[in-house]
Amino acid sequence: MKRFLKTTIVFLILSDLSLFTVLAQDTIPSLSSKPTLSSRYKNPDSFLRRLSVGGQVGFQFGTVTGIVIAPDIKIRTIDQLYVGLRLMYQYYYYRDWYWDKNANEFLDYSSNVFGSGVYLRYYLRSLFSNFFGNFYAHVEYEYLFYTLPFVQTDPPPIGYIEDPYGNWYIPGSQYVGINSIFVGGGYSQPLGGRAFLDFMILFNLNDTYNSPYTNPIIRLGIGVGL
Repeated sequence: MKRFLKTTIVFLILSDLSLFTVLAQDTIPSLSSKPTLSSRYKNPDSFLRRLSVGGQVGFQFGTVTGIVIAPDIKIRTIDQLYVGLRLMYQYYYYRDWYWDKNANEFLDYSSNVFGSGVYLRYYLRSLFSNFFGNFYAHVEYEYLFYTLPFVQTDPPPIGYIEDPYGNWYIPGSQYVGINSIFVGGGYSQPLGGRAFLDFMILFNLNDTYNSPYTNPIIRLGIGVGL
């Protein structure tokens, strides 16, 4: 169904549950007995410090109108390896997408796409202490599904509704499932404070006709850690 932007501009809001640890040495006895941030957060590898949540929102306007909402949550497991879960909702509206041969007119089409995905992401921070540490590798599996208002069939005289790729349909309802495997990487550029610019290039290894993506898939986002 090849309908997604080759370049997707994504606005990313990331809520990082990690908190700053303030290390200070207090030599005044009356103050030393009071709780400090360093005493409250002694374990830098606690569950909350390894957990982060966020999401992506994307827009596409024109002949094909699209809205993408994808919240995600990830946790650091070993070293700089993160395991994440994404939920996905996509809405698309296609103007003059189908041609009705019998009625001699174009047909608009809209769809609601739902799905989820799991991913592994490894940052190079443990290998490099300079800007190379901001690079990361990304592997992701995603499953999407939606319902077509037409059923694919044989060419005329049976089918009389044609899509831009020469496929023929008749009115009905058809369930479509899409399996995608993404591989690639990206770069996370700090912008100051807890904000950063995230840039990623992915390739879909299962690029089929029904896939909503076109290789390469480019994601650009702005993140803010709390």
